[in-house]
Amino acid sequence: MNTPVWKAGTPPEDWDLHQTTLSAHFLQHRGWALFQQALGRQIFYASATHWSWLAILETNKFGSRLYVPFGPTASSPVSLQKAIEVLRDCAEAQDVDFIRIEPQAPQAKKTLRQLKAHKAHRDMQPRHTLVKDLARPDDELFAEMMSTNRRLYRRAAEAGFTFEETQDPKQMSLFMDMIHQVAARTGIQPHSDKYFTIMANTLLPLGAATFHIARHNGKPVATALTFENERTRYYAHAANAESARKLQPSVYLVGHLIFDAKALGKQTFDYNGVAPPHAPKTHKWAGFSQFKRSFGGQDVEYVGTWELPIKKARYQAYRLFTGLVDAKTKSRKFAQRTIRKVKRV
Repeated sequence: MNTPVWKAGTPPEDWDLHQTTLSAHFLQHRGWALFQQALGRQIFYASATHWSWLAILETNKFGSRLYVPFGPTASSPVSLQKAIEVLRDCAEAQDVDFIRIEPQAPQAKKTLRQLKAHKAHRDMQPRHTLVKDLARPDDELFAEMMSTNRRLYRRAAEAGFTFEETQDPKQMSLFMDMIHQVAARTGIQPHSDKYFTIMANTLLPLGAATFHIARHNGKPVATALTFENERTRYYAHAANAESARKLQPSVYLVGHLIFDAKALGKQTFDYNGVAPPHAPKTHKWAGFSQFKRSFGGQDVEYVGTWELPIKKARYQAYRLFTGLVDAKTKSRKFAQRTIRKVKRV
């Protein structure tokens, strides 16, 4: 049997068929590769019958790495080891300092420990998420929702709400206007307009994303960008008009996103990140996690972000330096949150 060979560039057009078979995350699909390339990043990929990975070459002042978001994907521990072996070959050929991975495979944590991988200082992607099974009767989907959400969504038309879906990237300007309003009120730091524009221009025409608009009496009051693959809709980015907050437009829109996904034949709705189930109310994601959980779903925990050195000395220096930087950043953010809370009192 020939050893699978990694390749550079855009995955082939049938890449997503194999990814669907493996139940790979959206960030391991072809659309995400095209988006990363549009951002100016180099892509590498490899696959075999029981595994696959899509890696992004990242470089900064701390060094270089191959990053595999929510991957490699593998059907068994043996397949995961093989995927990482090929990934190491690619990393050595690119002369990077280390590999950063977030494996989706059975017994992934055990395999990582056997390979003497290091847990990253922080997770790059959400370690916890909530997933709603759509392959059930509507009554069951409604039963999981808080009674207020059920009541509001069922009265959407009566309350003057309508919903629109589009693949037109120009509509993304509505979202960017709203996310700026949210940022001004909450202090969050969203991605740049350029980032969102490139995302929309890349993913929407492919059908790898959908832009949703909720209107109240004809006026846009909430927006969302969802990532799409054959089986799953991901609740990726969302924002409301500040002037419409009292209308609770997000409740109407998320309800619509769920039942619209089911109507399209999706099997699951992924809320794309929540705080851990028993996180304290002070957790930075507590507010929107409570909101997402009010629509129902099953908590899912991933193994998180891990790293494998390629150049051991450079990697150790990177670990030491970034550990200090992360500690300083956490202290600063905690102080900023505390100041904002005091100002609101």
